[in-house]
Amino acid sequence: MQANRPVAMPEDEVPFRLAQLLLLLDAVADQSPGGVSLERIGYYDFLSANPFLVVPSDSREASLLRLAGFDPQVLSYASSSQRFTSRRERLQHDLALLVAYGCCQVNNQSGSLTYAISPEGRTLGAQFTATYATSFSTAAAIVVRQLRRLSDKALRDQTAQWLRPAGHAGPAAVLLSVLGAGPHHSDVSWEG
Repeated sequence: MQANRPVAMPEDEVPFRLAQLLLLLDAVADQSPGGVSLERIGYYDFLSANPFLVVPSDSREASLLRLAGFDPQVLSYASSSQRFTSRRERLQHDLALLVAYGCCQVNNQSGSLTYAISPEGRTLGAQFTATYATSFSTAAAIVVRQLRRLSDKALRDQTAQWLRPAGHAGPAAVLLSVLGAGPHHSDVSWEG
């Protein structure tokens, strides 16, 4: 194994992101056939990839997520807010590619642009056979179903709460449950 070899993250690969976005748009179509806004897709996209930010770990949905291969104690939950920002920056580009490929349609609903999966996109998405595709589709269906009733403002506010590092069920709590509470103060000096 080479020590200087760069780490490849799936999210850095355009085909991976497009496939994931296509699966998300398919889940959105089941709840909002006319599509949803770019902003809402951004929230759905990130939270579907990180569903334990939304789903309580003791719920029925959490059991389904665990069966699909998601783990509520993954260390990446501790850096959720940074990953959310970088992921949103790529979303418009990725949606434009899906539109160009004919897998996504842009609609005008009451003066606002919405994005929806096209029939060609549904056909393509149905051909994905990777285990991750099934897992992500499960998470997307759960997340979209739970969040679709929130107004845009309520979705923004709730996501801000989920991404805060502090809090009982926040990412920092998950990290602490894995790593422990940290060193305790003692009479022994660290300086020797």
